Amino acid sequence: MNSPGISKPSERVGRFRGWHVVGGGFLNSMLLIGATIYSFGLFVNPVEQQFGLSREQANLGYVALLVGFALWAPVVGKLLGRFDVRTVSCVGAGSFAAGMVALSVTQTPWLLGLLILIPVAFGVVAAGAFTANTVVTRWFFKLRGRALGIVAIATSVGGFIIPPIFAALLTEFGWQLALAIMGIGVGILASLSALLLLRNKPSDIGNVPDGKAADADSIPAVEQPPLSAAQIGRSRNFWLVAVGVGLLLGSDQAVLTSLVPYGIDRGFTLAEATFLISALTGSAIIGKLILGWLCDRIDKRYLFVVVVACNLAFLAVLLLESGYIQLLIAAAIIGLAVGGVYPVWTSLTADCFGSGSFGIAYGLMNIVAMPCALISVLLAGRSFDQTGSYSFAFAVFITLDILAALLVFAVRGNARVTRPAESEMTKRCVNRMTPAARP
Repeated sequence: MNSPGISKPSERVGRFRGWHVVGGGFLNSMLLIGATIYSFGLFVNPVEQQFGLSREQANLGYVALLVGFALWAPVVGKLLGRFDVRTVSCVGAGSFAAGMVALSVTQTPWLLGLLILIPVAFGVVAAGAFTANTVVTRWFFKLRGRALGIVAIATSVGGFIIPPIFAALLTEFGWQLALAIMGIGVGILASLSALLLLRNKPSDIGNVPDGKAADADSIPAVEQPPLSAAQIGRSRNFWLVAVGVGLLLGSDQAVLTSLVPYGIDRGFTLAEATFLISALTGSAIIGKLILGWLCDRIDKRYLFVVVVACNLAFLAVLLLESGYIQLLIAAAIIGLAVGGVYPVWTSLTADCFGSGSFGIAYGLMNIVAMPCALISVLLAGRSFDQTGSYSFAFAVFITLDILAALLVFAVRGNARVTRPAESEMTKRCVNRMTPAARP
């Protein structure tokens, strides 16, 4: 086992590889999130028909995926502190491929859920966006918001590219064979990306965070030791960010899960309903880049409020049951900020707890956020089963989104990244922890 903090003789010292790491994290996030979160809605109707399930029961597969993300996140966070990121990512990619192939031949509904919960969810966490965000925070400080913003748009690119491919495979081969083909293809590509592009820390190869863009005042003089889970859990800001982000993500994920069935129920074709997701996530690509850039310059709490406002606007359009063209335009415009929760969340978490504690803090936040997502997804399914409409669920999500904005806005400190040796937000977050929680 190689410690990520020890340089390997085989690595060449000098050339900054941070942007290679961003590229590898981008590709893997795009593949794995695009093939799961954004493609799940394609399988709701086929699975309902084959197994005779209700809409709420079909959504339990998505619930299993979210539970798996939350349960595996802290585990993978610890693994990334002990093992080489390439090893963790390749194991994750193999687990995802095996899980998807197993799903394609399974004939029992409960076994479908178990496979999603264990091998598929582990693979997405270990090889996808969680690992990408964790590693990128180690490679950037002054440019962290920009780097995380680039990684964040990978999920939107995945939502734009992967669902249409999945839909074509589903139409041509059926949903089961489509799962196997996508699982194997994504597993191979993610493994190659990890091996060629990902690296643990800049110090492993004689680099510093930000590379040539770094200067004596832009990075911490000493890498802070990681906080324990107990120390992080005693931070007031941890709970404000975790619950606030959880409420907003719960609303987002329920809408994403329901958007294709919602469109089909409204009389749209499968291709038209799928393109709504592509429009939403495609426009989010530009929005995430802008918000990631702004994270290095503007109070992140204000940025979070902007993201919430855009979510509220889209929910209002859904409640009004606008025509397809109006809905498509709304998705394309509002998507500019909807996906911005990810660069804001990851940047704020890194500011509060530092790159050394980011993995465990981010993993614990996933556990806290998970119940919000579960309740939201189940609420959407039950709303449809009992009323034949998602209107009640959408109205509840509006209330929860407003609460999310209030919670994150209560985070102490101004959340503005400054140029001294350590960001002001990090100092304030640590200083306002309970004494026992300070490093």
